[in-house]
Amino acid sequence: MVTTVIVAILVIGALIFVHELGHFLAAKLLKVKVEVFSLGFGPRLIGFKAGETEYRLSLIPLGGYVKLYGEHPETIPLVEKPERAFAFKKPWEKAIIVIAGPLANFILAVFIFWLLFASVGSFILPAKIGEVMPGSPAEKAGLKPGDEIIKVNGKKVKSFQELVFLLRSKKISKSVILTIKRKDQIFEVNIKPELKEGYNIFGKKTKVPIIGIKSTQEIIHQKYDIISAFNLAVKKVVELTGLIFVAIYKLFTGEIPFSTLGGPITIGKMAGETAKMGISYLLSFTALLSVNLGVINILPLPMLDGGHLVLFGIEAIRRKPLSLKTQELIFKIGLFLILALSIAVFYNDILKLLRGWRLP
Repeated sequence: MVTTVIVAILVIGALIFVHELGHFLAAKLLKVKVEVFSLGFGPRLIGFKAGETEYRLSLIPLGGYVKLYGEHPETIPLVEKPERAFAFKKPWEKAIIVIAGPLANFILAVFIFWLLFASVGSFILPAKIGEVMPGSPAEKAGLKPGDEIIKVNGKKVKSFQELVFLLRSKKISKSVILTIKRKDQIFEVNIKPELKEGYNIFGKKTKVPIIGIKSTQEIIHQKYDIISAFNLAVKKVVELTGLIFVAIYKLFTGEIPFSTLGGPITIGKMAGETAKMGISYLLSFTALLSVNLGVINILPLPMLDGGHLVLFGIEAIRRKPLSLKTQELIFKIGLFLILALSIAVFYNDILKLLRGWRLP
C-alpha cells in the first residue's frame, strides 16, 4: 500500500511538473514574469524564492499551476509593467504559453516511448493463426493453423493485436479481404465475419466481428535503431491521442459508460500494479497518462488550456479581449464543470474500492 502511494505520487507529480514546466519555459521565453510555480493546489507547505519566482509545494496534490504576472482579469488594473504581464501579450504569444503545457506532456510521452523502443524494443504477437475454430468463417474460407495474415482490406498487418484492432475498430457487416501467406504462397480470401457478443477496443460489451481464429504462442522480440525507435514513438503517441479523442467522444454519446472513468485513486492503484511488473511497464503507463493529460488539457472547455485557446482565438478575431465580466463568468462555469467532474471520478473511485473490499 505504501509503495503504491509513493509510486502514484511520483508518477502524477512528474506529469504535473512537466506540464507546468512547459508553461513556465514558454512564459520565460516570451518575457512574461512568473510569480509562482506550484506543484499542488491550496495552502503552501514548503517553498523558496529564486529570482522573481516562488517555487512551492502545496497541500492538495491533484494538480499544479504557474501564476503569471497580470494573468487574471482582476489583477489587470494593478499591472505596473505591461511589457511583463500576460494579459498585455498578443493573442498568439498567450496561445504559445498555454499550449506549451500539453505539448510538454506529448513530448514527454514521445521521449519515454523512444527510450523504451530503443533500449528494450517491443514484443510482438505475430498475426499468425494458431487455431481455427470449427464451423467459423475462417474454417469455411479454408484458413489453416500456421497461415499468416499480412493484410486486411489491403492494409498491412504487423501483429495479431493490430489484426484484432482492425477487425473491431469498426463493425464489419460486409466481407473482408485477407491477404494470407502460407509457406511460400501468398493469396487472398474473402471472409464475412460473424457478429457475436464480446468487447470492443474500449472494453464495452457489444457485438463484435469474429472470424474464428486464435493466435499462436509465438512471441517475436523486435529491436530498433535510434531513428526507427523515435519514429515508432511518435506514431505510438499519435495513435494513443486518436484513441483518447475517440473514447472521449464515445463518453459523450453514451457508447462508453461514465462509470469507466477513474480518478487519482484508480490511477494510483494502476501505477502501483504496473510498478510491480517492472520499470518498463511503469514507464509505459506513465507515457500513456502523459498523453491523457495532454489531450484532456487541450479540450475546448473553460479553465482548461483548450478553453483559454478558444478565448485567445476570439480575442484575435475581435482585436480585443472579452469584457472582464464575461471572462469571469466563463471561468466560473469552467470551475463548476471541473469540480463536478472531479466529484464524479472520485465517486467512481470510491465505488470501485467498495466493490473491491467486498471481494473474497
